[in-house]
Amino acid sequence: MTPGFDYRTPHAYHITWGTIGRKPILIDSGLVIPLIDELEREVNNQGMLLCAYCFMPDHVHILLAPEGEQDVVSFVQAYKSKTTRIYWSMGNRGRLWQHGFYDRILRQEEDIKQVAGYILNNPVRRELIDDFREYPFSGSLLFSKDDLA
Repeated sequence: MTPGFDYRTPHAYHITWGTIGRKPILIDSGLVIPLIDELEREVNNQGMLLCAYCFMPDHVHILLAPEGEQDVVSFVQAYKSKTTRIYWSMGNRGRLWQHGFYDRILRQEEDIKQVAGYILNNPVRRELIDDFREYPFSGSLLFSKDDLA
């Protein structure tokens, strides 16, 4: 997060944040699938385009683009709060996420489809899987995985 930057500007944002202590807890589908469901609900509620997401064992990548003047910081805060409550409802205690997030604002000339493909290939680069299309904790509400291959 860049202090003083207006996160309501019309850009695409590649956002990343980790689990607390970078613990590899995002490997259980019983936890990750509800987190993905909440992500999809939150982007729809806040008017964002979800171009790509990838839940790695200890961190999350999201590529999103506000459709209007929605605030990306507010989006992340709301999402983290709601998913922490999901985490607690499963009998877990304490924090789920690290404070803040890292962001990269895409330049106008960057191909959003190429960046989405890069995000979805994270599990391949980490040698978790051979083909990103088989990874169950990644996707897009804008592109099919085959479009990004």
